Amino acid sequence: MFDTGRDNADITLCIFPHLREFIAIDAREDRPGGPAVLSLSISNILGEEFFSKIEDDFSKLIRRQDVGFMELMSIPQQVEAVVRANSLKRIIAELGINVPDDTNDPGGTVGVLFFAGSLLSFEEDQLREATTELFGRGLSTSTLNELNDQLLKLIKQERESISESTKQDLAGLITGKSGFYVTLWESSGN
Repeated sequence: MFDTGRDNADITLCIFPHLREFIAIDAREDRPGGPAVLSLSISNILGEEFFSKIEDDFSKLIRRQDVGFMELMSIPQQVEAVVRANSLKRIIAELGINVPDDTNDPGGTVGVLFFAGSLLSFEEDQLREATTELFGRGLSTSTLNELNDQLLKLIKQERESISESTKQDLAGLITGKSGFYVTLWESSGN
């Protein structure tokens, strides 16, 4: 089902695009208390410290003395990299892992699973099979069951959020409050 030919990540983030909550699977053997499944809130990650650091890094990007026109053209990609690096640092800090300020290396591997498209259509048996393939060697049976229960709950919430968003888009289209266009159908590329 999944390509498990690579080593498993030390930390895997399960992101639900429409939710304010996500799951971190900390499978490090040396973690105090052993591997764990942790539910994290985006509001704990995206605090004032996070935004101040993004603003500072962005300011450094655009105020460099050697910036030419071509470098300005790549600012969006550089901003994306800054946001990604700072987000990862905040998540890692939230997990209690100290990363020096002068590096973006969390000291291990971090994987990300976006629960969108076909992952949201998994039935419970399919999800349990997939998580066993991905994490079965690194997590105890009880931790794996906890992960599956949390994932199933968040998958349901993500589906409901997408459904509600679609309803709002349709209502906006009908009432004329949606702007110039609305997405009625979107292919997930499958």
